[in-house]
Amino acid sequence: MRRKSWRLFFFIAVLGLFVLSACSSTTSAPGGGTSSNSGSSKHYKIGFANLTEGISFTTQVRQGIEQAAKQAGNIDLVEANNNLDGATALSNAQNFITQQVDGVIEFQTDSKFGNVIMDKFRAKNIPVIAIDIPMPGATFFGADNYHAGTLAGQGLGQWIKQNWNSQVDALISLDLPQSGDIPAARMQGQRDGLESVVGKLPDSKVKHLDSKNTLEEARKLVADVLTTLPNAHHIAVVNINDDTALGAIAAAKAAGRLNDIAVVAQNATENARIEIRKPGSRFIGSTAYFPEKYGFKIIPALIKLINHQSVPPSIYVDHVFITKDNVDKYYPQG
Repeated sequence: MRRKSWRLFFFIAVLGLFVLSACSSTTSAPGGGTSSNSGSSKHYKIGFANLTEGISFTTQVRQGIEQAAKQAGNIDLVEANNNLDGATALSNAQNFITQQVDGVIEFQTDSKFGNVIMDKFRAKNIPVIAIDIPMPGATFFGADNYHAGTLAGQGLGQWIKQNWNSQVDALISLDLPQSGDIPAARMQGQRDGLESVVGKLPDSKVKHLDSKNTLEEARKLVADVLTTLPNAHHIAVVNINDDTALGAIAAAKAAGRLNDIAVVAQNATENARIEIRKPGSRFIGSTAYFPEKYGFKIIPALIKLINHQSVPPSIYVDHVFITKDNVDKYYPQG
């Protein structure tokens, strides 16, 4: 009996050690669950430098990234504002390095600073995802620019064909040259899409303007150019984003020439959708980029890069041209 009791005691002791070992190999996961030490419970410090604040699109990008980081549960997000300025973006990049971030999400406008910023991150082996404006060596995330532009241009062309019998007296293109060739592709796509429906436009009819990516700058530029087109009553306007489109509409309205323009844009942000829904609006439509969903694709991709896993060199969003006819399908009111 004593030998059997000793054996039973030994068996229970070994079993207890096994259970204790198994318990110690798990850790509490963010949110109260458990996960193994395989890396799923690791915390990451991620820097996010937004393009700017005060623009609907960039606000939605930021909110989506914040939500995705919070949902992940294991991310400390260090935020900065590039304020549409390359020098500020460079300073923010240096701050991320000082804070020893594991990875960076960059949304910055000045292509001339891209090489300098990326050189600093590469020196520290910090992976980067660049939103909408490419940076050398960074994984690109954002628009399929030419395709997105073509969708808007074709939509504008169809409206002009139906309402103006394909007549275009002038084309105003509210560009953003400082951001380089890739965003410029959306502008070329809009012109090509328009011309595929209404026919080729001579360059003499095209007015390229540097919008600076803002509503107010676009408003001033369009107000000025309208004075040079007193006899034009069929003016097509293509845009780098929704804010510049709203600036163009504001300028035409102030000049009493709202019926002389037809406008398309890029992003389909909330303010644009409000204008598109208005009866008789000259905001014909805008290509949707769904910025509110950016974070839920960017965060998982960046975590893979931090862990030396492969991701595609370019990750594109799915685009839809939003008009008054389909806006409620993609963005139900309320």
